Amino acid sequence: MRTDAAVKEAETTNGKLRLLSLYGDLPASVRARWVSGAIARLAGPQWQPISEMWKIDSLQVSEPIRQMITNDAANADVIIIAVSSLAQSELVLTQWLDSLKARGNNRSVSGLLVALLGDEETTTVELGRAVKPLTHFAQVADRDFIWHWMDNGALNDTSWLAGSVLGLLSRKSAVNNEPALC
Repeated sequence: MRTDAAVKEAETTNGKLRLLSLYGDLPASVRARWVSGAIARLAGPQWQPISEMWKIDSLQVSEPIRQMITNDAANADVIIIAVSSLAQSELVLTQWLDSLKARGNNRSVSGLLVALLGDEETTTVELGRAVKPLTHFAQVADRDFIWHWMDNGALNDTSWLAGSVLGLLSRKSAVNNEPALC
């Protein structure tokens, strides 16, 4: 027999929100984890976040692992890419985005691509070079795209993220009969 608490829990977590994060290094992994948590908090208790995190280097380990990450990313509602040093991951990431574009997706609504780029030593030229393929990928892959430069204060505020996350959740709610927003 189900208790009232169990029924209430089932009612409040019946929408799934799939997140996949790719990160370049330890500081970027901390940032990606923070954004995943911020998205979960913005989504509220009506959504059950399902999060995966992979180091960008994992894309080069083996073809089966690369395919697994690509398939999971194609079906993710949110893809988070976090890189501190843009030069180290740029080629691998660009090649992977090209393969992901070709893969297609099984989502019923436009997804979201969140990029956390650079650090205090990153130049404007490097940022521009990194944003261009991400913007192109987002357009082709039917994803909204937002990015944020990862300076020291970047993790203190989620306002740059909130509108895009709430837009995604509204689309999912309307199309999939999933829970309404808080």
